[in-house]
Amino acid sequence: MKPATMGRAVPAPKHIKTAPLGEPLREHVALCDLTDCLLSAYDGVARLAYEKFRVRGKDSAGNELEDWLDAESELLGQMEVNVSESGDFVNALASVPGYRSADISLGVEPNWMLIFACNGRDEHVNMPRIVHALDPLRGPRPVDAESLAAMCVHAARDQSLLRGENSDCVAAAHLFCICELPAEVDPASCRAIVSNGLLGIRLAKVRIVPSKPAQLMLKP
Repeated sequence: MKPATMGRAVPAPKHIKTAPLGEPLREHVALCDLTDCLLSAYDGVARLAYEKFRVRGKDSAGNELEDWLDAESELLGQMEVNVSESGDFVNALASVPGYRSADISLGVEPNWMLIFACNGRDEHVNMPRIVHALDPLRGPRPVDAESLAAMCVHAARDQSLLRGENSDCVAAAHLFCICELPAEVDPASCRAIVSNGLLGIRLAKVRIVPSKPAQLMLKP
């Protein structure tokens, strides 16, 4: 008869629960044409304002501006965006809770940035998902730099006025922000990622190469 051996009981292995596979936490946001983004956002405002005009009737003409401001407040809500400079880059952090990369249109010009977050449930807004074609015969007529700058200035001014006048209004259908950048940037360098309701954007500044002073060559 073999002697009994005393040993330590080994506990049964526990079943380790792994986290369920959910949606991706980090998504890249594609760059769109800023003009397309701007026109898409305000095209929806124009159509909704016209519907408000039709509901009121043609006899109540003269309140077109009120219809426009009401439509703008219903569609384009305030977006919290923080823009800062860091060395050779301009960084931006925007709050877009509940939005995925497919819902966000990001447009960048050397001096301007536009973010348009659309929930996709509004028939008044069609988000641009295709960048302008390189072929001028296939793409739309380009907007010259002066006209584009004027459009951006007016949009930024209207948005700032709208925030001040309608700070206590019901939440709008979409989020919209257009802002002037603190430095000139290269749009092709744009890198944008949305994660857990935050949109991070990084833009490289345009490097200014100092011109060499002209040298006067004297012949002997």
